[in-house]
Amino acid sequence: MSTSREYFVSRYTDLMSERVGGKALSCSDEWFAECENLVKHDEPIFRKGHFISQGQWMDGWESRRSFGRRARQVSGLDHDWCMLRLGIPGVIHGVDIETTHFTGNAPEYAALEGAWLEGSLSEHIDWFELLPKSSTSADSHNIFAVDCDRPCTHLRLKIYPDGGVARLRTWGSATVLRENYVEGELVDLASVMVGARGQQCSDEFYSSPSNLLMPGPGTNMGDGWETRRRRDDGHDWCIIKFGIPGTIRRVVVDTAYFKGNYPDHFSLEATCSDAIDLQPEEASWQTVIAETPLRADQEHIFIKQILCDPDQRFTHVRLNIFPDGGVSRIRIFGCPDWDAVA
Repeated sequence: MSTSREYFVSRYTDLMSERVGGKALSCSDEWFAECENLVKHDEPIFRKGHFISQGQWMDGWESRRSFGRRARQVSGLDHDWCMLRLGIPGVIHGVDIETTHFTGNAPEYAALEGAWLEGSLSEHIDWFELLPKSSTSADSHNIFAVDCDRPCTHLRLKIYPDGGVARLRTWGSATVLRENYVEGELVDLASVMVGARGQQCSDEFYSSPSNLLMPGPGTNMGDGWETRRRRDDGHDWCIIKFGIPGTIRRVVVDTAYFKGNYPDHFSLEATCSDAIDLQPEEASWQTVIAETPLRADQEHIFIKQILCDPDQRFTHVRLNIFPDGGVSRIRIFGCPDWDAVA
């Protein structure tokens, strides 16, 4: 398995991001900077000369100096730790313990543990190893592959002996529990919360099609998928892999915040394929919604316009926008094929 950031970003979802509900719960120490910064979606920033009462302000989690000090000797620990809850429970495939802007105050080593918890937290948690104690570098993306197929709901980051980490990215695959859904319930199969992901697209000059799948409404024009202006006769498109295969009963296309740059019209196609990384030319695409006009800054709901059989099973959709522009969210509600869920 590759350990490049691009490899993990292109294949998996950051299950810890604040965008999907990730949260830092507690830590051993956060004297210089709060652990809640670890799950921020935005890239870390540095404000040179911006001091607060504890010292230089840092965009990350930073514990106080403890190496060789009595406080550490009393506690019996040789590290600081932070406990976090994943926004999406799942299997972790890769992590980035990012120390950007932490130069003379980064930890020398880090380790990561996981746990599957149901109900409230307790003192006796069955932690298992995801990443053994590993060397880390200052002011860097420290990226590691994780060789563990056990799903997690919580993580514990350990840093040795102390120091600062800007962000914790945990790329993985969602674990969907059937018992969380009632019989016959329509599920948004194109939601990142059930494991959907954007696979390919014609263009993502301004923003990624992965934004289309995020929970909740878009927050601004940057929180969607927007392409550059076309100067030819073509159109833009993106392919979305369902988190769970299923039928298509209701489609929502939201152009919120896109006013002078929304697509003139769109169409939706679907296919059923076992391909891991489906290429557009490999699939036999079926029209789900024919070319239909869109309006600016509006949520569009389509039910009667759906052309496919209500019981037909699909694994992927292709959203076509004409000729270009931006879309905030797409929701595709259908009946999941629960037998396909591992």
